[in-house]
Amino acid sequence: MIRILIVEDEPVISMLLEEMLIDQGYEIAAIASSLEQAKAFAASLEVDAALLDVNLGSDEVFPVAHILLERAVPFAFTTGYGPAGLPAMWKSQPVLSKPYDTQSLVDTLLQLTRR
Repeated sequence: MIRILIVEDEPVISMLLEEMLIDQGYEIAAIASSLEQAKAFAASLEVDAALLDVNLGSDEVFPVAHILLERAVPFAFTTGYGPAGLPAMWKSQPVLSKPYDTQSLVDTLLQLTRR
């Protein structure tokens, strides 16, 4: 089963995302709601892919992205702003736009886990 790390600071959104993923046959390895928690999970958990909300309260998720990149764990950013809101160095990463729809979620995860 494919294990996913969710990084999302809004509880309602993380619960929705968790439910969507489980319904599609994915396993949730962990849900992080803060930058520090996300960094710890990214550094230690065995996951097949991660979904990273760009804005975690007053923090941005990019330190987590660096950890996952070093560990060769594929990830996508999630944001309501689309790819235009990402710094230039992250423009090549997949972006899942909010609000989520199941088909886009599945397509993004298939893209990540086929790498």
